[in-house]
Amino acid sequence: MKRLKFLLFMSFTTLLHISCQEDGGQDPSVIGCPKGKVCFELNGAEKQVDAVWYDINGQRTRVYYESGSGDSYENIEIDFYGSSPGNYSFVDQNWGAGDASFHYFRAGGTGGASGTSGTLEITAVGSTVSGSFSLSGVDSEGNSVQLTNGFINQVPAE
Repeated sequence: MKRLKFLLFMSFTTLLHISCQEDGGQDPSVIGCPKGKVCFELNGAEKQVDAVWYDINGQRTRVYYESGSGDSYENIEIDFYGSSPGNYSFVDQNWGAGDASFHYFRAGGTGGASGTSGTLEITAVGSTVSGSFSLSGVDSEGNSVQLTNGFINQVPAE
């Protein structure tokens, strides 16, 4: 009887452990932003895109998205000037080590944004890149914009 109770207890513990891991190892702070995507809110409007990352000359890492052509073309570039986890500050020009840049381009001059200040926190760099960000910037017409709830969730290398 003791052995049966022990086996039932171990089975329950194992099931509990497995069910707690069913989020795929996803950081709870990025739930709602699926693996392999960059997600953010631009002035309250949600944006979620598939992305990849790649190294540029060992000095800059780029998280990249591109879609469409002609009038429907858009792309996003999030660069951080380094290759390791840490905090990077968004600046609008003259980038150097420890800086980050954000550009969201939409054809036709509508929407989009460029970052001028804020923080990018990279939490993992390896076969995937993960992190979070928030920033202030300007749109293509020079109007102020806010990007909040920004996540880079296990974006794969290109």
